[in-house]
Amino acid sequence: MTQPHRPLLLTADTNLLDDLLEMAAAVGVAVDVAVEPAICSSRWRTAPLVVVGSDLAPSLRLAELEARAGVLLVASGSPGAGLHEIGVRIGVEQCIGLPGDEATLLDRLADTAEPSVRGRIIGVLPGRGGAGASVLAAALALTAATHGGPAWLVDLDPLGGGADVGMGAELTGGARWPDLGVLAGRLSHTALRAAVPEVLGTAVIAADPRAGEPAPEAVRAVLAAARRGGGTVVLDLARHRSAGRDEAITITDDLVVVVPAEVRAVLAARAVIKGLGPARAVVRVAVRTVPAGLPAQEVARALGLRSVGVLTDDPSVRDAMLTGEAGGLLRAGSLAAVCASLLDAPAPARAAA
Repeated sequence: MTQPHRPLLLTADTNLLDDLLEMAAAVGVAVDVAVEPAICSSRWRTAPLVVVGSDLAPSLRLAELEARAGVLLVASGSPGAGLHEIGVRIGVEQCIGLPGDEATLLDRLADTAEPSVRGRIIGVLPGRGGAGASVLAAALALTAATHGGPAWLVDLDPLGGGADVGMGAELTGGARWPDLGVLAGRLSHTALRAAVPEVLGTAVIAADPRAGEPAPEAVRAVLAAARRGGGTVVLDLARHRSAGRDEAITITDDLVVVVPAEVRAVLAARAVIKGLGPARAVVRVAVRTVPAGLPAQEVARALGLRSVGVLTDDPSVRDAMLTGEAGGLLRAGSLAAVCASLLDAPAPARAAA
């Protein structure tokens, strides 16, 4: 029995079919198989993706099936110019060669079971130690959860004490970076979210100082899975550079540096900003007031960054951090205003690569 949501594999090449079935199994996708284009018109119309073997490309043209999106032409080895020409004539979306383009085909197959909806990634990092970046990151993720759509707090600061502790979830079961740090490749958004702790609608992936930095491959896989479900992914970033942090920054949509309004903090933040590495995100600053400190606009001007708002001292923030009652962060006035400003505004355009 066929199902309309299954991809259709169309090939009579048994070796190619074996490869395609193995790839579908690797991403947990059930498929339908046909060996003759002329007898599969109903599945051709309803399948979310059609993968056509190069052996049946000439037959596909003769079958006179209606044009549709989501048709891939697949060949063993590198697809030559002749195959590309056939692909253009029969209106395929892309010609793929195996094993060279295997990752592309795996992603397309997996998307049929778990469609990709691109979420927004916001990175928050301190201009100096104790700036309050982790507080802003936690509040931003919690606020995003109240706006609807999936919300994530991903802790990439192994020296920060653990985002789960700050959220009062240190005793909650679920995976942390030590459990995820060896992963790579395509991960299921749904499976990842089910595996980690959740606080007030926010999935939390916490660092552990005993485990060190996660590998960049794991960071890439985890953030891609989190983003794939839509919503907002908030990164609690470390000041110091690492391969994992740099990997995260390359795919971040916007970055916010939290800087206390004092001269030494501004000088430290300059060094942090200069050391961001391959950042393509737009970088902005959130200024935290201090007694007898600099004016917020002077901090932003000295750093050459646009401000996203000012964070003032708020007893509800101290109480929330002391008690581990994460909901208290949602009641902090200036913190809530900065979070709303960030989330309500569209993501800034990333710089060109």
